[in-house]
Amino acid sequence: MARAMVRPRPLRVLIVGQQESLNTILERHLRQRGYEVRVLLRGGEIDLGSWVGDVLLYDMDGDREGAGEREGEKLLQPPRSWPEARFTVIMGSSSVSRDRLEELGVVAFLLKPFDVGRLLRYLGTLQRLVQTSEERGESFIRGRQGAEGNRARVLIVDDDVDVAQTIQQSLKAVADYELAVAHDGLEALERCVEWRPHCVVADLIMPWMNGYQMMRCLKRSALPSPPAFVLMSALTPRQLERRPYLREEKSVVYVEKPFFVEHLQAAIEQALQKLAPATRPLA
Repeated sequence: MARAMVRPRPLRVLIVGQQESLNTILERHLRQRGYEVRVLLRGGEIDLGSWVGDVLLYDMDGDREGAGEREGEKLLQPPRSWPEARFTVIMGSSSVSRDRLEELGVVAFLLKPFDVGRLLRYLGTLQRLVQTSEERGESFIRGRQGAEGNRARVLIVDDDVDVAQTIQQSLKAVADYELAVAHDGLEALERCVEWRPHCVVADLIMPWMNGYQMMRCLKRSALPSPPAFVLMSALTPRQLERRPYLREEKSVVYVEKPFFVEHLQAAIEQALQKLAPATRPLA
């Protein structure tokens, strides 16, 4: 008996910032996509009633006016008055340290000026990530059944095209995995929705959205079985220990660069064992 498809609700996006012109531009683009949008000036009263956002777009520039880069970064802290949202995206005209972004739990940082088209593509992917199985409908169910098989599906993510290709070829030579490649976090999220890999092998440091932020997106999604993660990093074990947020996620396995392919294969097998038994590949 065919399962009835539930009409998906619109993505709910909350924009918080001081620049009214930017707020207006973003609001117009998002409403054209059919999203529900709320706009709040930072420092104003927040009264959303029962409305809960899926995505918070937070413009940090007002926090840093009149402050130096280091002082401004200290000001960038999530106040208790921040509205709740599943995914938080920060926008700004100057960079923020990776450690601060991870402490804030954001899923992406947009350095101004940024491509609005890319933001819309990203929000479209987040919309698919928050949809339930019923909202995805029969096409998703059939796609999931088609993706199921005995071999482990491994997605390789690295913004260096040559590195990604080398890893793919090396793994192909030593293991019987189904392999796919993505070259940034956004492309990887799209592949995770469509292909549903068992394991994602990602570079920890990538522009726009790094490996850890990508993992955070998937962990907060409505996907029934998020993939295991292997994160490739040039950080030493001691440096990782000094960053608690990198150790709080027990399902991730780290591989220190440079590495032999056999070490990466062992890390993938270790990560696959962290999956729930019902979602592990048979071979």
